[in-house]
Amino acid sequence: MYNTVIFDLDDTLIDNFQNVKNAFKEVLKYRNEEYTEEKFKNFFELDKEFWSKRAKGEIVDPIKFDSIQKKTEWIRAKRFLIYFNDEISYEEAVRINDLYIDALSYNIVPIEGAFDIVRYLNEKKYKIIVATNGPILAIKSKLKACKIDEYVDFIFSAEEAGHMKPRKEFFEGLFKKIGSSDTSKMIIIGDELEKDIKGGIDNNIDTCWFNRKFKNRYTDEQIKMYPHKYEITRLEELKEIL
Repeated sequence: MYNTVIFDLDDTLIDNFQNVKNAFKEVLKYRNEEYTEEKFKNFFELDKEFWSKRAKGEIVDPIKFDSIQKKTEWIRAKRFLIYFNDEISYEEAVRINDLYIDALSYNIVPIEGAFDIVRYLNEKKYKIIVATNGPILAIKSKLKACKIDEYVDFIFSAEEAGHMKPRKEFFEGLFKKIGSSDTSKMIIIGDELEKDIKGGIDNNIDTCWFNRKFKNRYTDEQIKMYPHKYEITRLEELKEIL
């Protein structure tokens, strides 16, 4: 019997695609560049690939940073250095990232049913956790904008852990924060097999894959690599599980 529900945030509770598009437009406005769908597509694909490689350990820190904040700054600035093909300085990449993160904090679009399911689970007395690789500032703004914040017991980010999902260190930090490591009572819900579902599997947490609108982004072979316990296509389907 579960008592703790761990939600991913982007593309699980929040429509990350629209949110990123709005933030990217602000970056181009700052750069005095015209927005095009092609530019956004290139950035969106680069961003997804960047975080996927980072989660797999393929993008490593160039030095040992003296704080998690400095490490986070480098990681987030790095993707803009890549996108702009090293035509900007590191300092400019940091400024652009700060602007981008700030822009993620508004024009928030929730996933259909997000508010209703979180409130439902709160009324059922589940402990609700939001655990994400996203920036902590944006997490708080997104939850508040969708009026979900009052129902969430804990939020936890990769910034706090110094590591991303699915790394074991991420989940160790999460367990420490919520004061429990009894994974038999937990279930994790997320859209990314290689991060959310793998993280659950590796840490003995039951998993629920939110296979929403990107059904074709994984091959059958990839799906078999991450044997999840449940699968849903709409958040309201969680009522049949919890």
